Amino acid sequence: MKKIKLFFSALLLSVLLPMSAYALDRFVMGTYGNGIPLSGKTVEEAKSYLEGEYSRNYVLYIKGRDKVEEIKGSDIGYQLSAATNLEEILKREEKEGLEPKADGRYDFSLEGSSAKFDEAKLKERLAQLSVLKYSKKTANAYIQKDGTYSIVPEVEGDSLDEAKFYANLYSALQRGENTLDLTQRGIYDTVTVHKSDLEPKLEVLRRLESVEIVTNILGNKEVLSGDTLSDMVLGINGNGVIFDEAKVLAYANYLEGKYGNPGNTVSFHSASGKDIAMLTPYALHINVQGEKEALKQAISSFKTMEREPVYSYRPAQYAQPQFGTTFVEIDLSLQHVYYYEGGNLVWESPTVTGMLSGDRATPPGIFFLKGKETNRTLRGKLVNGKPEYEAHVDYWMPFNGGIGLHDASWRSKFGGNIYVRGGSHGCINLPRNKAAELYNRIQKGCPIVVHE
Repeated sequence: MKKIKLFFSALLLSVLLPMSAYALDRFVMGTYGNGIPLSGKTVEEAKSYLEGEYSRNYVLYIKGRDKVEEIKGSDIGYQLSAATNLEEILKREEKEGLEPKADGRYDFSLEGSSAKFDEAKLKERLAQLSVLKYSKKTANAYIQKDGTYSIVPEVEGDSLDEAKFYANLYSALQRGENTLDLTQRGIYDTVTVHKSDLEPKLEVLRRLESVEIVTNILGNKEVLSGDTLSDMVLGINGNGVIFDEAKVLAYANYLEGKYGNPGNTVSFHSASGKDIAMLTPYALHINVQGEKEALKQAISSFKTMEREPVYSYRPAQYAQPQFGTTFVEIDLSLQHVYYYEGGNLVWESPTVTGMLSGDRATPPGIFFLKGKETNRTLRGKLVNGKPEYEAHVDYWMPFNGGIGLHDASWRSKFGGNIYVRGGSHGCINLPRNKAAELYNRIQKGCPIVVHE
């Protein structure tokens, strides 16, 4: 009995040991790499198989919707170099303890493989493929204008996205894959725009066909019509016109880009002979978001119209100087004041501006007249409970906080360098008669340009 037991133990070991060795150095039954069967092979055998028998008999099947075509490796001089991750796949099978599958499969990706073939011969073979040679072009529905707008319906064909096809084809060849399923890979062209998708837009286009939206930017007219207008709309529903928001915004940006003042500068030629250029917050700019919404409202009316854009700031005119041709110029370096009406110099006077020390210098900039008064007492800031100064003026024309133009009867001289040591607290001092003349001409809101 004991001898029988020993016999069966030895027999069992003789069976199990080869199986154990097989599991350690061979791919389990059901192993596939890139769709290629590798069951029972060692790494070296798999490599030899891929570079030998498999390469010699290689066929790539092009699986179409209703036909399978093939590219034979022998027709294109095909030679595959085996993948570099065969050892890694074998170790993974061992680590995961994969059991043999007689009716199933383990699919792995073979990486690092490459192939050589004759490009010219491949090109010849591809030219014979019916999926390329006899395909019917797939096309989206679109709107055409031939006297009036109409829809050209979509075409459901069987054409290929050629960029996708060639990318997948070359990848399959390099990886040694044996099947390229055109449907599974999403290589067929597909219709993305149907006739029914365009019917709402067609309705809008027909209503907009004769509409013109004219945007008047200070005398410069931009006409929105035709294709530019039609491209902005997608359709219409119960809530109104559906817009291509990006295209409406692009048009608003176009208006700002063409007519906005990019440097925020104003310039003019002074009566003194100087060319003056100044930064200002009062330069022409269009409120792009506001204009976008206003354009949508204008288009939704389906009416021809002329309109102004939505400004961030609307200056007096488009041409320079954008604050207009009626303004006061205060030249701090020349200590002189000029008043222009309609671009013509109609008044001027010497002045004394703010003293250069003690924070009393007159600040440069572009301002607007806040109003004007007669018989006004000006008071400075309080020092020890009393105003720093107190002065009566007959003509008061403020434009920048407590700074304004006014008569200064206490002065007998104006102009020159008086302002350096004996200037005002920031105001523009004028002879009384000159202040009276300006007071009778100037109006509230008049631009006041102060420069050095």
